[in-house]
Amino acid sequence: MLRPHPFWGAFALLLFAGLLSLLWPLPDTIAPDARRTSLDVTARSQALLRSVHPQGQSQPVSVERLPSSVVDALLAIEDRRFYAHPGVDPVALARALWSNLRQGRIVSGGSTVTMQVAEELRGNPPPTVGNKLAEMHLALRLELRRSKQEILSLWLNRVSFSNRAHGVEAAAQLYFGKPARDLTPAQAATLVGLPRAPSRYDPFRHPERAERRQHRVLRAMEHAGFLTPDGRKRLAAVPIDVQAPDPVVRAPHLTRWVLRHRRPESRVLAEIRTTIDPALQKTVANLVEAHVQTFRQETLTNAAAVVLDNRSGAIQAYVGSADFWDKRHGGRNDGVRMLRQPGSALKPFTYAHALASRRYTPASVLADIELNVPEASGAFTPENYDETYHGPTPLRQALASSFNVPAVRLAREFGAAALLETLHRFGFDALDRAPSYYGVGLTLGNGEVQPIELARAYAGLARGGTLPPVHAVRWARTVEGDTLHPNVPAPRQTGRSPAVAFLITDILDDPAARTPGFGRGGPLEFSFPVAVKTGTSKDYRDSWTVGYTPRHTVAVWAGNFDGAPMDRMSGIAGAAPLFHSIMRTLGSGGDFERPPGLTPARVCPASGKRPGAHCPAPHRELFLSGTVPTDTCTVHRVVAIDQRTGRRAAPGTASRHVQQKRYAVYPERYHAWMREHHLPLPPTAPRTASPTPTAAAGSLQVTDRLRIRDPADGALFYVDPVLRDRYQRLSLKGMAPDAFRDVHWVVDGTRHASGAGRAMWQLRPGTHRIELRARHEGQAVRSPAVQIRVVAATSPPNRSTVSEK
Repeated sequence: MLRPHPFWGAFALLLFAGLLSLLWPLPDTIAPDARRTSLDVTARSQALLRSVHPQGQSQPVSVERLPSSVVDALLAIEDRRFYAHPGVDPVALARALWSNLRQGRIVSGGSTVTMQVAEELRGNPPPTVGNKLAEMHLALRLELRRSKQEILSLWLNRVSFSNRAHGVEAAAQLYFGKPARDLTPAQAATLVGLPRAPSRYDPFRHPERAERRQHRVLRAMEHAGFLTPDGRKRLAAVPIDVQAPDPVVRAPHLTRWVLRHRRPESRVLAEIRTTIDPALQKTVANLVEAHVQTFRQETLTNAAAVVLDNRSGAIQAYVGSADFWDKRHGGRNDGVRMLRQPGSALKPFTYAHALASRRYTPASVLADIELNVPEASGAFTPENYDETYHGPTPLRQALASSFNVPAVRLAREFGAAALLETLHRFGFDALDRAPSYYGVGLTLGNGEVQPIELARAYAGLARGGTLPPVHAVRWARTVEGDTLHPNVPAPRQTGRSPAVAFLITDILDDPAARTPGFGRGGPLEFSFPVAVKTGTSKDYRDSWTVGYTPRHTVAVWAGNFDGAPMDRMSGIAGAAPLFHSIMRTLGSGGDFERPPGLTPARVCPASGKRPGAHCPAPHRELFLSGTVPTDTCTVHRVVAIDQRTGRRAAPGTASRHVQQKRYAVYPERYHAWMREHHLPLPPTAPRTASPTPTAAAGSLQVTDRLRIRDPADGALFYVDPVLRDRYQRLSLKGMAPDAFRDVHWVVDGTRHASGAGRAMWQLRPGTHRIELRARHEGQAVRSPAVQIRVVAATSPPNRSTVSEK
């Protein structure tokens, strides 16, 4: 009797084990509830702002609901023997093996539709021999457990069609904006051709490749008998008209920020509900876009805006750029959270610190006259935007009109460290350098902050000195339906009382105080209460307007993301019109409510003190309780003038020749400014002798009390042969005490002009001696002399040496 060979026993055992393994359960990922989920970011009204698909977009559809052309295209290009094989096609495998051997490389895998489904269910592992055998095994199991129609549905609902679209339904919506059931044969051929190499055939990035792939699918359909030659040619002639990717229409910058900064959750989220008002968001976005289009010729290419609800700190509108999809101008940059210099928009916090010290009141007179500031980085002389000095200026007017010099004087008095601490209290965390890095220029906005920080700080003023908990998320919902609430921080105290915050608000809402700097009737005026401040950074690189009503705070930035300067567009020109439009859309928030701790009183604006008998225009001002001035104004005086001489009347002057004339006599530090602006000082007493002629320089007593500020001794100037004479004059600036009389300039021994404040002298070649002369207590005196040299240039000199102001 023949005994069976051991080989056949082992073979039978392996065959039995292999057949038995086909009964192994299918993977869990095949279950319908294992498909990809979406995460919706919604507005407070439930309106959809953005829908994302962390694992890719997928919308399952039954194969029975698809046009026959979809399945025809799939079988023609991927698996013509689909209905004849059990999941693995030996004929296709042999053909693929022969092609690979002939080409010397892998050009075909011989995968059936069922094997491709198996590959996707296994997570698309690398194409090794072991993985290929595992896919064949899973394909056979699929064919045992699922019908051919179900396997087709699995392929059509799970494979990748590029751009994170999984399944033919999601692909149809993405590329053609229609459901898969409405696909034309040409569109079906386009989509079915993508999964072989989704990135390579991406219709958005590689339309030519996608078209060639579609034509190959159409030829395969012709060879399989699904199309006639004429039908194939007709479909190939139809262009692939894919629609542009559907942009994030609503709040793209905010939704991106929310998604990037959401808390790591162990549970899958289905929805994030934000605080955005969808109607307001759309309006603000349209206003930003229109504003940039209007001013683009002034080299303004972008803008950003944010709207806060003061009560809750909720972000109601958030526009990071004029056009999120504008790559040329950096549209995806988030202007609400970028770091830029805010210019004068930081001044209110300097003034809040000054008022809180109780050393200053809104009526305090600040010196807006020339100031030289020595800093560690070098001395600088601050100038106002209008390039002029305004002399003695009430604090209210200095802040509302945004004069630079008074703000710098306050910053010098209190120091950069104290100012930086105040700004930190108001939430400017981006200012993270040492005080010495910024210096007193911090009050002029030389540090970088975020627009959202500015909005929060101004909302803090609107709330009486308490920062709101700025937030954009109301809650999140999991796929199980549970609601998760974010950890919204508590309101933050700034250390400034409601009374101080109200004083700043009252000043920023004062059109009369704003008039010297901005005039009347511009974009900063409204028919309802609005506290508003502008800002302009160096070289017109950033234009700002920030303000608030009792209900809302709006921060607007305008400029260029690449830092290029604009064409002299300040805050009032670049950002204020957009701010005005947004604030008008929001409407009135009611009146600002005055808190306790404030006392009204009448003062003279020229001195900040109680009105005297001769003060012409006293007005009411608000003061912190205990800071109401008790002194009486002495600036305004009435002097008896002899009408015949124009000088003070002598005791014996007949009354018919005497005129009582009122003068504003400011302290001596302002007298040079007064002379420069032709503001009269009271005349001297009657003179008993005729004026003494100008004495020779050698006979005059030299005094340091007469001082020449400009030009400097030894300075060199050029006479430009091209410029007209009117542009080649030298500005003479000096200082003289009020007690000095007959102050005048002498150039090369010749009397030139009266007054120490400012005189213009025509440049002419040569060496010149300049003096400032006067009489004091009957004696002629002069300043230390200054000697300059003027050279006739044969070619245009460096403009820095020529006075062209």
